[in-house]
Amino acid sequence: MRHTLKIAALLLSSLVALPAYAQSDEIVVTATRTPTPLAQLPARIEVINRDDFEARSITTLAEAVGSTAVQGGGAGQQSSVFLRGANSKHALALFDGIRLNDSAGPNAAYDFGQDTLGAIQRVEVLRGPASSIYGSDAVGGVVNIIPRRGGEQAFAPFLELAVGSFETVRGFAGAAGATNGFEYGVSGEFLETEGFDAVPERIVTHTGDEDSSSISTFTASVRHDGGVFAFDALVRARETEAEYDTFSGGAFFDLRADDSDLENESSQRLWRLGAEMEGGSALNFRLSGGQVLSQRGETDSGFQTSAAESDRTFADLVATYAHGPVTLTSGVAFERNEIETQPQFANPLSVGEDQVGVYAIGQYAFNNVLTATGSIRWDDYDQFGARTTYGAGIVANLASLRLFASYATAFKAPSLSERFEQSFFNIGNPDLEAEESQSWEIGADWTLNPTLTLGASYYQTRIDNMINYNFGLLQNVNVDEAEIDGAEAYVETALTDWASIRLAYAWTDARDAIADRPLTRRPEHALMLDARVSPTERLAFSLSWDYVGERTDVTYSDAGAFISSNREVDGFHVGALAATYKLDDRAEVFARIDNLTDETYEQPAAFAASPRAGTIGVRARF
Repeated sequence: MRHTLKIAALLLSSLVALPAYAQSDEIVVTATRTPTPLAQLPARIEVINRDDFEARSITTLAEAVGSTAVQGGGAGQQSSVFLRGANSKHALALFDGIRLNDSAGPNAAYDFGQDTLGAIQRVEVLRGPASSIYGSDAVGGVVNIIPRRGGEQAFAPFLELAVGSFETVRGFAGAAGATNGFEYGVSGEFLETEGFDAVPERIVTHTGDEDSSSISTFTASVRHDGGVFAFDALVRARETEAEYDTFSGGAFFDLRADDSDLENESSQRLWRLGAEMEGGSALNFRLSGGQVLSQRGETDSGFQTSAAESDRTFADLVATYAHGPVTLTSGVAFERNEIETQPQFANPLSVGEDQVGVYAIGQYAFNNVLTATGSIRWDDYDQFGARTTYGAGIVANLASLRLFASYATAFKAPSLSERFEQSFFNIGNPDLEAEESQSWEIGADWTLNPTLTLGASYYQTRIDNMINYNFGLLQNVNVDEAEIDGAEAYVETALTDWASIRLAYAWTDARDAIADRPLTRRPEHALMLDARVSPTERLAFSLSWDYVGERTDVTYSDAGAFISSNREVDGFHVGALAATYKLDDRAEVFARIDNLTDETYEQPAAFAASPRAGTIGVRARF
């Protein structure tokens, strides 16, 4: 009892004192395309690794990304990520550096709701613009999903099985290892759930009809380093099926309502082959190429109502020079995007586009105190022209204090659908220009002692030529401007060797500069708590709590009728508790409770969030 009270007292005192997050010496690759210590980068980068997945017993990519993800229902349902107040289409998704954003989608945004974490080693979230590194889409940030591969053992199999609420069954199995110059990782995973009704109970058309879903994924990665030459290969295949509800129910086809006959199916196939050559002690060349094939379709009572396919082939040549304080990276990237769509209310579309990007990235470290970073990229699209983006930043590591500042431009190319899709309600606009942004940021991290750090940053982004639909012209046009100001702060401490806590806060003021109103689904205030306690060597607890403040959204009445495309909705708070108990060095059992207080909320509006739900399972490593 005294031990329990001691834990509670320490947690409470940490919240009052607002202690901090220890500065990380972790190596990341997303910000510069080359392995770089986190402390040398002029950016906010969050790393969620395998230990975090298991401590919190989370299952999906949307859960890993956290409160910036907006998911329309349970696992397998559409999920959008809003980074730094930008639109979901301004978040670039990568799998081990491979671009994932859906070329056949209406705005080429990525659906973060369909990836599970069994094959993933870590997720790197870069907050802020990165078009001068990766090209289009990286206006608000980048989410890079990095698979399991290698390790300290030659053969290290792993296994996890779990069951939970809504008749959920999930699991994965695989192996990773390293031997004789080879590194590899291979796994298969599945998730099946009956789900819950995503139409909120407050809406009269709610019937309790469950929206089931299933996800199955296979991933394999291998690399052989022979000294001067190295070769690698990566393959991944994913299948998803999910039931969903309508926004065109009722006699006049205008209601948010249950519909047990609607289902969407999607698949993703990707592969990549790569070869590297050492050109001396400081020079490295890498050539890689591959394909990302994405397919999705919707059915009503078993009959297909729409379908879309995007086929992206790519090739990259990269040269890296690293000697002493200097690291230089330059590259040429080629992409061929082809899409075929058969929308329900539009003409079939088949179109392709070539794109070439040339970029250079440089870093210089001055006496381990100052690190300067700069980048520039030129992208040329054969159907709408070229764009040049650039960025620069500096970091000062002064004993216990880290200061950084950065400035960057970015862009979002208009999607092929926005430019060429034709229907009774839409006239394609091939003259669309790219959305363009300018951003700057300043920040600091202060390590007060080895277990206590705090940090804060302030940023500002301006986006011009934003694409919006004009009802009078019946087409998308460049008309809007966005003004985004924001601040982030965090505090974390290791209270003892068995207890830690982190508190993070984000303030976002994202506005449509033309209409002078808030952008939808961007809460002004968000608060995140992560507390971890290990009272014994075998037992560990993880408590997470998120508060998402008031925001505007597309709203529907209790009768299910559309009200507004920009009306304020209430904030909400939601917590989760996970526990892990080690049976021995190789096996452990775990449990998790989501929505601890059984909060009723909608995120986004008109989509019910999960009620209280539980999961119990076992994982093993050999």
